[in-house]
Amino acid sequence: MNRPNSSPNAAKHNRLLAQLQETYALYQQSQHTKAQQQITRLLAKNPKSSHAHTLAAMIAVALDDQDRALYHAQSAIKLDPNNPDAQTTLASIHALQNNQQLALDHYTKALAIQPNHPGALAGLGTAQSELGHYNQARQTLKQVQQLNPNLPDPLVNRALLELDTTHAHRAIEILEAAPPNIAKHPAALDLYALAHSYDDTKSPEQIFNAHKRYGDELESQIPPSKHTNTKDPKRKLKVGYLSGDLHKHSITFFLEPILANTNKDLYETHIFTTSAHRDEVTERLNQHTDHWHVCNTLTLPQLVKHIKDQQIDILIELAGHFAGHKLPVFAATPAPVQITFIGYGNTTGLSRINARFVDEITDPLDSDHLATETLVRLPGCFLCYQPPLDELPDPQDPNPARPFTLGSFNNLKKLSRSTIKVWCAILKERPETNLLIKSSKLANEELKAELLNRFEDQGIDQSRLDLRAFSPTTKDHLNTYIDLDLALDTFPYTGTTTTCEALVMGIPVLTLLGQSHAGRVSASLLTEINHTELIAESESDYITKALEHIDAGKRDKHARQSIRDQLLTSPLCDQAPYARKVEDAYRTLWKQWCASK
Repeated sequence: MNRPNSSPNAAKHNRLLAQLQETYALYQQSQHTKAQQQITRLLAKNPKSSHAHTLAAMIAVALDDQDRALYHAQSAIKLDPNNPDAQTTLASIHALQNNQQLALDHYTKALAIQPNHPGALAGLGTAQSELGHYNQARQTLKQVQQLNPNLPDPLVNRALLELDTTHAHRAIEILEAAPPNIAKHPAALDLYALAHSYDDTKSPEQIFNAHKRYGDELESQIPPSKHTNTKDPKRKLKVGYLSGDLHKHSITFFLEPILANTNKDLYETHIFTTSAHRDEVTERLNQHTDHWHVCNTLTLPQLVKHIKDQQIDILIELAGHFAGHKLPVFAATPAPVQITFIGYGNTTGLSRINARFVDEITDPLDSDHLATETLVRLPGCFLCYQPPLDELPDPQDPNPARPFTLGSFNNLKKLSRSTIKVWCAILKERPETNLLIKSSKLANEELKAELLNRFEDQGIDQSRLDLRAFSPTTKDHLNTYIDLDLALDTFPYTGTTTTCEALVMGIPVLTLLGQSHAGRVSASLLTEINHTELIAESESDYITKALEHIDAGKRDKHARQSIRDQLLTSPLCDQAPYARKVEDAYRTLWKQWCASK
């Protein structure tokens, strides 16, 4: 007697489901190549299975084959438009391709089929955030978190939204309220550390502890590598730079002076780029490099193996906890000597990164306990700036008809509550002045209105604020400094590139000397060009110095040219000597490793 549902078709269906589950398990275990081989065989036998095409699309995404992923996701929907997983997968592919509106449309279709689909709801919240629908995104992500409290991504994305919209303290509150399993998730700990860098209520010790929590958890999950590099202290060394930002990006202003002036007799340079994006800056960096490795499709184990296979002696980390970083690679120690500098204003939290390059201003001699890495203090400033000379407008006389204008072009994440409070105090003292704030996110009307309201709540009329967004070219961006008379630095996280940009355009930058590295970089830059009078010791000193500059009036083009000349002729732009001191530090660390057991 036959059992129910034991027809050949039912048996075939059950067998397919079992095979799909087996393939999905491989996908979850990050065995993506093996999963792809298996799903290819399944599709050959079951070409009309919507679920098989959906899984094939997910695997293709993991392998960074977006064309294949798009084909399978669209095929899955043609076979079954009411497959919510297929709609969600297609939406996620559009999100990866930065087609956020298309992503939102397909997440919405998935939710119409299956309300509260966890993946679709979480994706919808992220798409809403990317499109600048911040209040909707807050509600959606909070709903996802309530329905699925053990999913890390919605909570992390909700905290990230708050950080990106100037509310670092809210981001920390969300992460601190997370369930224990999420609180220890690497993505949550990563963002927790990053948010501490921007919160003006956190002490240097609290900031350090937040970063160390991340590093400790990461290093508990990833075993370190052993190294077979030849321990010869004098030999030519292979130096690798790992980054996803090797294009028109702020770090390249400070990395290129090293690459362009490398001593080729002593150092062989390797670039490991984790991004497929290329532009004219990428091409220029490539010309300075001995070996260029495109690694954007490699998994973490593959990337670690690839770096080890090159026998890299010194590996440089350039991103810290910023988006796209590869700190897990450094936890696996593919090189015997690992260094972090340039890109991030705090410790990484990893004990397996041997050194962090700083200077005596960013990190005074009594601050070693605030880093998991050994602090290597370079003589003078730890940075060297290469201005975009081909796109540099000439200084101009300010428009006599406009008011004296204060301003900041820093990332909005840096607009802490104390920064806004102090800026408002200055504006109240001098009601004839205006404030110009420029940031790419100010193209968003919702965020723009919120920021205007925050100033109005402190008694500053909205008519005194000029909020500007993205400029299409570097030259257009730099031209905006013509409308500025005094740049106001942010705190507790100061500017770096924006400080250099203002100075090269002849605009003085007023900074507040902070308690830790992120709050002291501008002070180091200003010291290197002999403008220490622009460094305030306290908030009240910051206000006093700003008022003095306002009362002194606008600087003409000759005064602006003077500041530019001081910058360009200072050690801050003297590339060859800077490259030598960086290489001296590389060699010292290498000798220490050679002498170690």
